[in-house]
Order: sequence, then C-alpha cells, then structure tokens
Amino acid sequence: MEEAKDSMLRLHLVYDGPALEEHRMDVRALAPALLAVGDLVERANEILNGDQAKVSVNVHASFKTGSFGVDLETMQSLWGRIQDLVNQQPVTSISVICGLLGLTARDAVKGVISVVRWMRGRKITRVEPLGDGVVRLFINDEHLDTEERIIQLVRDYKLRKALEGIISEPLEKEGIDSVSVLPRKGGQVVMHVARDEAPYFKAPPAEDEILEEDTFVANLQVVTVAFQDGNKWRFTEGGGGNAFFADVLDDIFLKRVQLNQEQFAKDDIIRARVCRRQRITPQGLRADYEILEVIDHRSAAPKVQFGIEFDPPQ
Repeated sequence: MEEAKDSMLRLHLVYDGPALEEHRMDVRALAPALLAVGDLVERANEILNGDQAKVSVNVHASFKTGSFGVDLETMQSLWGRIQDLVNQQPVTSISVICGLLGLTARDAVKGVISVVRWMRGRKITRVEPLGDGVVRLFINDEHLDTEERIIQLVRDYKLRKALEGIISEPLEKEGIDSVSVLPRKGGQVVMHVARDEAPYFKAPPAEDEILEEDTFVANLQVVTVAFQDGNKWRFTEGGGGNAFFADVLDDIFLKRVQLNQEQFAKDDIIRARVCRRQRITPQGLRADYEILEVIDHRSAAPKVQFGIEFDPPQ
C-alpha cells in the first residue's frame, strides 16, 4: 500500500499578477506551460529511472483564483519491477522526483529549482564530492551543497528547457508577476519565483558532447567543389553511399586548386585522409568531417583495358 501512495502526487501550480485578477489566463501562455510541466517530470523520470517507470501528467478541470492544479501520476510496468528485483536498483518514486526538482518540500539538500536560482545564469567552476551522494558546488568563492543526481538533472538540456517553459516564458508575458507551487489542498508555498528572477531559469545553450573521433583513409567522389574560403566541399563514398560535407584542410592541395593545377570534372575521385567526429547535439547525433590530406586525385572516367603489358622503359 505504501508503494501505491507514492505512485500519485498532486500539486497546485499558481500564476499570479494583474492579468489574472479576473481569474483568466491567456491560453497562449497556459498551454505551453502545461506541456512544459509534463516534459519536466517525464524527463526527470527518464534520467533517474530509464525505462523502469513511466510518468503521465494530467490536468484537473477545477480552475480557481487564477490557478490550476496538476496531477502527476507514475505507473511502473511489470518488467520494471522484475528489473528492480534482479538488479537491486530501486525505482525513484514520483514524490522523490518532485522533491529533487524542488516542487515539493524536502528536509535534505537543495533541489533543482534552488540550485538554478543560486547559479543565477553563472557557470559552476568546481564540484567537490562530500560522500553519500552529496556534492559541493562552487562558483568562485560561493558554494552550495546538493545531491549528485540533482546535478544530473540540472545539466540536462531538455529538462532545463522544460523548466524555462514553466517559469521564464510565462513570466515574460505582460501581467504575470510570479509562479508558485503548493500542495493541492492548500498549505505552505513550496516554490515561488518572482518576475525579476525569471532570467535565471532560461536554459543555457546546449553543449555538444563528442562521442568518438577517428581518422581513416578513403576513396571519395567529389560532388561539389567550394572555391571560396571557409565553404565546405561535398563528397560521397560512391553510388548509394554516405554523402557529407567536409572542410578541406590540406593547404598545399587548396593552393593547387586556386592555381588551376588541379581541375575537377563530374564525379572525380580523391584518395584522402579523413577525420570524422561524432557528437550529441540538441538535434540528435551528428557527424562532422575534415579532409586532412589529399593523397591522390584522379578522374572518374573508366579506362579501356588493352589486355597486354607494356615493357618498362630501358
């Protein structure tokens, strides 16, 4: 029965300001904020639980005094429970997730919203492990203690974009001065952000993560030649093969091209040393290419085979 209690949690999300004095909120501000609530909790659940548990977010139909309530409900699949028993990795309940986010009261270290407010758009300069899953964050001489898993959440770009949708974007609307979270049946305000703090909750630019870098020699067909500096050439690895743009970094080869000592026809082939970097970006997996050295350049025109051997010159 204890597990069933943790599977559902109700919160009251409140926007206040002159625009809400008549208990109305522009749907263009409300709808994205509601979607962002779902994105926030679902992303936190994905980070902490993987595929062991799923979270659904529902909105109650009762709108009172310029506020609206949001039901958060988590359901664990049978497979997730079996994995829990086998791997001894407990599923993080919805109540704990909301506590880590800072949407419910916690007696432990600060949650995501408190950490982001403390950062005020600044970058962390050092992280010091304190043991038992607790870390100390430093921004120059200032420090704040929190949990390692909260840092996981704070660093996630999708989660920060969802937090921006709940806090920063609505507070940028004229007549909305604050956003708060409190238990659905009244009680003390758990989270409150005023309009002047909204910029702190803007998601910072996402940082690309390099997954792999490798260098190899390949035969490539030239699809597009770029004669202006800084423009990328386009290559393909053959019919039906991968086509890609690449920076050509071989200065000697580029100089020969500029002096018309290298001339290109359709589908000419180069043999080159290629560097490929695979990165995770906000848009997904991406690969960048560089041509480090052009080893050989030949025409793609087929040769006629004579079927005889020529004697080498004496």
